[in-house]
Amino acid sequence: MKSMKTSFLLFLLLGALTTVLYSGCEPVDENPTGDLRDPYIGEWGFIESFKNTEGNSYIVTITKDPLNSSQVIIGNLGNPGGQDITVIGIVTSSQVIVSKQAMSNGWSVEGAGQMSNVAKTTMSWTYSIWAGGNKDDYTATATLQ
Repeated sequence: MKSMKTSFLLFLLLGALTTVLYSGCEPVDENPTGDLRDPYIGEWGFIESFKNTEGNSYIVTITKDPLNSSQVIIGNLGNPGGQDITVIGIVTSSQVIVSKQAMSNGWSVEGAGQMSNVAKTTMSWTYSIWAGGNKDDYTATATLQ
């Protein structure tokens, strides 16, 4: 009878220990707010490449669009002349997509950017700019400032 009690207590202790250890292994939610836009928000230092040569470096600002929960407002994409020249991006589960749209300086732009590291502090972008009737294709690496 004593060995049965000991076995039962040992079984209970093992069950309690397993429960504590198992609950400690739950995955951590990397985006607790559930807003897919959160990792993209901030000031980003862009280093732009054009035709296989490194070009401009400049700051791009990404903010949440208060009117649409899946959109961001991107200021200075392609370095058109200031943060007040903005375009709209749609945030998906893996990237920001900028459909072709006109900017206030007369240029048009389209492209996409996606996180390129686990810490979500670096993005890779590809985009095209139409200015003065010409289309130029760019790539850029963006680093969270």
